[in-house]
Amino acid sequence: MKAGTDGRSGSSLRDYLNIARRRKWIIIQAVVLVPLAAYIYAAQKTPIYQGTATVLISRQNLATSLTGVQDPSLYSQDQTIVQTQAEIARVPDIARRAIEALGLRTMTPEEFLSQSSVSVPANADLLDFKFLSTDSDLAARAATQYARQYAVYRHGLDTGALESARSEVKTRIQQLIAQGDGRGALYASLVEREQQLATMEALQTSNVTVVKTADGSNKVSPRPTRDAVLGLMLGLLLGIGLAVLRETLDTSVRNAQEIADRLGLPLLARLPEPPKHLRGEDKLVMLEEPSSVPAEAFRVLRTNLEFATLGRDVRSAVITSAVAQEGKSTSVANLAIALARGGQNVVLVDLDLRRPYIENFFGLRDQPGLTQVVLGRATLEDALVSIPISAPTPSARLRPRSSGNHANGNGAAAEPSAVGEVSGQLRVLAAGPIPPDPGEFVASQRLAELLRELREDADIVLVDAPPMLQVGDAMVLSAKVDALLLVTRMERVRRPMLVEMARALDSSPAVKLGFVVTGAEAEEGYGYGYGYGYGYGYGYGYSS
Repeated sequence: MKAGTDGRSGSSLRDYLNIARRRKWIIIQAVVLVPLAAYIYAAQKTPIYQGTATVLISRQNLATSLTGVQDPSLYSQDQTIVQTQAEIARVPDIARRAIEALGLRTMTPEEFLSQSSVSVPANADLLDFKFLSTDSDLAARAATQYARQYAVYRHGLDTGALESARSEVKTRIQQLIAQGDGRGALYASLVEREQQLATMEALQTSNVTVVKTADGSNKVSPRPTRDAVLGLMLGLLLGIGLAVLRETLDTSVRNAQEIADRLGLPLLARLPEPPKHLRGEDKLVMLEEPSSVPAEAFRVLRTNLEFATLGRDVRSAVITSAVAQEGKSTSVANLAIALARGGQNVVLVDLDLRRPYIENFFGLRDQPGLTQVVLGRATLEDALVSIPISAPTPSARLRPRSSGNHANGNGAAAEPSAVGEVSGQLRVLAAGPIPPDPGEFVASQRLAELLRELREDADIVLVDAPPMLQVGDAMVLSAKVDALLLVTRMERVRRPMLVEMARALDSSPAVKLGFVVTGAEAEEGYGYGYGYGYGYGYGYGYSS
């Protein structure tokens, strides 16, 4: 993460909170959708039941105790014995016996084992036999039968060795009788051994006992509530991860300080978004709502611009932006009015010959424009239009004049009712018909002469130029004026754009006055200190 604006490097809690705030909808969607999907998916699954039976593994053997024969299993570790028995319980022969006892003719031993399991509880000589089924009754019966068949199988293993040894001894005795040697010492020894084996077989007890049958079954799946809780935790982690990823990939600029650092220019003003009803009708806030918060921002810009030009012979300036839709034309038009109301003789020139827009603000579509003056088809006096700039009262409207080369927002001559004297003047030179090659036009010598003529006739000439990164007109015009002012929009500017703008500005011969930020509401922390209202009779609320 980039260094913070306070100069500290690394990430802070505030950085992460800002990420969460900016990407809150990503996190909210993940937190809502993931558990909801988990709940719906779980609720639609077929219920699965589990039956559990418990078997005790005993190492006490009555036969060995009575006969005095040492049981080698006594020297084995407890968990090793129990774990070995759990592995023995998984042989297919036990599964086959359980299937036959249950009467499940269509089930194979492999299927039975896949639906069952044998687990070893910690620190206990027990085995838990479990069986899963969509039939709750079958789950309980199968688990019990599985445990019983294991007990039978294990008992057969315990007595099998004794039965085999006794059978061999009996066979040898029969052979001695057949040979007529039924009274010798060997015969007597074999008879005694056969009797011992018979006794041990009779006393042999099973080391396995079913201590708990599966009297019922429990529903183990699905569990919608549990899955929803797990989905909530997963959704939160997923949402945070996506938010961080989106933040990492996002090249948006968050604050004006980053723009200043990357461009090496001072911030002159933050300009909030004009009201929607003014934007929709191509009206200017400095004319329609001169006492509102957006209008005050332009007065701040006017003051800072005066400080930026202090001690410099700056009488003409290009106002440009990186790309389109950054509020360049709206900003320069409002700034021109603010400067004129501050007592200056201002000329506003629309030289954005790609997409001219100044004429829409002042109703100059039927007036001759700059291109016609350069081509000699109109005089400069006819093309320059004086704009009434007196601040009207909240209820005042522009009243039409009968004569004079003035125009209001609707294109008709007008005179406002003023609330105070204004010593400045605003004249606007519209673009006129768009030439077939605007790039060649702005580079013409006649245009340079026209700009010098305007510079001599005004206190300040503001030139609305095309975006700097999209066409070369602004760079050409910057060589024909004294200074350059950059307009950036917080929602439009990107870090790569700032890198390119810094290179372009380094190549421009004009004095770089600074930059303004439009759409300042999108900047983090915007709004602190605005709307105080000191010293203005109208207040800062938007007029109706």
